[in-house]
Amino acid sequence: MADQTKVTGNTALLDTTEEAAENFGLGETVLEVRDLCVDFNTPHGWSRVVDNVNLTLNRGETLGLVGESGSGKTVTSLAVMGLLTGPRVKVTGSVKLAGQELIGLPAREVNRLRGLSIGMIFQEPRRCLNPAFTVGDQIAEVVRRHRTDSSRKEAWARAVEMLDLVGIPEPDKRAGDYPHQFSGGMCQRVMLAMALACEPVVLIADEPTTALDVTVQAQVLALLTELQDRMGLGVLFITHDLGVVAETCDRVAVLYGGQVMEMTDAEGLFYDPKHPYTEGLLASTPDAQIRAERLHAIPGTVPAPWDWPSGCRFHPRCSYAQQGRCDQGLVALGGPGDHMVRCVRADELSLEGIAQ
Repeated sequence: MADQTKVTGNTALLDTTEEAAENFGLGETVLEVRDLCVDFNTPHGWSRVVDNVNLTLNRGETLGLVGESGSGKTVTSLAVMGLLTGPRVKVTGSVKLAGQELIGLPAREVNRLRGLSIGMIFQEPRRCLNPAFTVGDQIAEVVRRHRTDSSRKEAWARAVEMLDLVGIPEPDKRAGDYPHQFSGGMCQRVMLAMALACEPVVLIADEPTTALDVTVQAQVLALLTELQDRMGLGVLFITHDLGVVAETCDRVAVLYGGQVMEMTDAEGLFYDPKHPYTEGLLASTPDAQIRAERLHAIPGTVPAPWDWPSGCRFHPRCSYAQQGRCDQGLVALGGPGDHMVRCVRADELSLEGIAQ
């Protein structure tokens, strides 16, 4: 059993061992989403963008949310974070963070939990950092907001410590630099340091490797995995890159039209897909394109949320669709064991996954 620790704040971040699992309670449910719906008031009336999404995330686990642009991935994450407010949006259902219900919680209490118990890193990190303040000041601000007993000196020391933890060289010096003095990959590391400064139990990563080159992307993913192992984080990983999913995720939920179309472990998704939409996504990956004689593309586009088709929302684009079955009635998410699928023909179809 390893006895090495790295101390940050008041918590010792252990290596991933049996001791670490016992210390962090790995496997306990830290995020539970039930019947989550998000409606926006549009010129076409109230339109449902996220429709009865159910997710469970355990401590130490990475759950991937995948799908095309417009499938509802980011809106789901923003609803979980409590960032969708105002008269033109309705969020219903249940979101429990470590057992505490967030839907309906007063805004002041949600603000207290956001950054303390749940953190998020967004796409395009440079746009999320304030160019008028140093990165050290921005991380220290998070610490002082949630750890009210911390002095300015202690908050700054914590900021330097977090920059060191995420692998930024000379953290005491770089803490005094401004965002424009950092590369895209380094800005993502700063965002990660900011999100983890108060040691949350859940981290939402929304396309954290977008616009990064392959080498930097690999470094960021490796860093995220290392920090997850040390801190016992539950990570909700949002991406359209199935290669990243294969490398990082334990389980995967495939979203389309605001609904979960398929949910299973990563191995089952890649080798034994049950939904035609999942098969289409897998066939569109670069590796599959290299093996194929012709480039594959899923026909059509994701419909607008005020124009969802009846029956299965994917059936107008599906080559396996049958008239009278796929285009009528409500298609429920179900299936044997932990492999859930929303398809009336799931038991009849033999779909192609990734061969190797």
